[in-house]
Amino acid sequence: MFGIFRTMLAINVVLLHIFNIPTIGNYSVSLFFILSGFLMSLIMHKTYGYNLNGFKVFWINRGLRLYPIYFVIIILTIITITYFPYIVRHPAIFLPKTFLEWSSNFTMLYPNIVPHRFEPRIVPPSWALTNELFFYVLISLGISKSFKRTLIWFIISVLYFVFTYKFYDLATFRYSAIPAASLPFSIGALLFWLSQKNKVKLKPNYYLVFGSLILFYLNSIYGKNLGDVSIYLNMLIGAFIVFELYKIKNSKFFKVDKYIGFYSYPIYLSHFVVCILFLEFSDVGNTVKSFKLNLESMPFYLLILFIINFLLVHIIDINLDRVKSNLKKKKL
Repeated sequence: MFGIFRTMLAINVVLLHIFNIPTIGNYSVSLFFILSGFLMSLIMHKTYGYNLNGFKVFWINRGLRLYPIYFVIIILTIITITYFPYIVRHPAIFLPKTFLEWSSNFTMLYPNIVPHRFEPRIVPPSWALTNELFFYVLISLGISKSFKRTLIWFIISVLYFVFTYKFYDLATFRYSAIPAASLPFSIGALLFWLSQKNKVKLKPNYYLVFGSLILFYLNSIYGKNLGDVSIYLNMLIGAFIVFELYKIKNSKFFKVDKYIGFYSYPIYLSHFVVCILFLEFSDVGNTVKSFKLNLESMPFYLLILFIINFLLVHIIDINLDRVKSNLKKKKL
């Protein structure tokens, strides 16, 4: 039952990028990584397996999940900034000039250990997909194939963070750098093994889920008083939320949860281009000389965001989901 949770995290990123509500989006990205580490380890063990055929089907399905909707959004963004070149927008949004820039943008593989430093990024949040893809490769090759491997991975990830404090104390290298994503991914993978070792006790506690979500938001808003402790508290809270949500097997809500989950990825990718369109056709809540919006524009912006993503989900995502399901049935 992760669909609603994923879409909630995507909306948190929108609140940071578009409405300048601090921290909540950054912390949500870390939770995305924890969830990915958990889910990718889970499906490699339970669905695909560690053989050549499983590896191949895994990557076909990952490609179908990540790229078609991304291509639509990047092309829409290119058209938008071509026709409305004077609209103030995210500074990374401009047209590439070299083959490397074009290929990096269309593959979401940015050649920088800190992917968000690479420019241009026509779809700015796509930097996180470089990190995701890197660890998808490692997981599909077996880095979390056993508990022992996963534990070693986690320890190395912790040591990396210790290293940054000792020798290279920059927050960027503990957030958006590729090796920084290793810690939340490894936490997610450890959660998978924890869930397998405690099957008898897997009974959901809804009060704990809601309480943990509230704690997540409180930590995001007030955690700056704790310094970097807030970062690791966020990961701990996120791990607990993921573990508790995994316990929920209520079939009554499964279809609703899955449907809402379809909106997570397109919302995450499209919110900047929607903002450009909003700024072109509306004066509500515009911040002078900024691509940020005031809170008064939130209902109107979110309505447009929902309409565009409704079309993306129903034209692309739902149909591709059927293709992926059929592929798994035929090939596995």
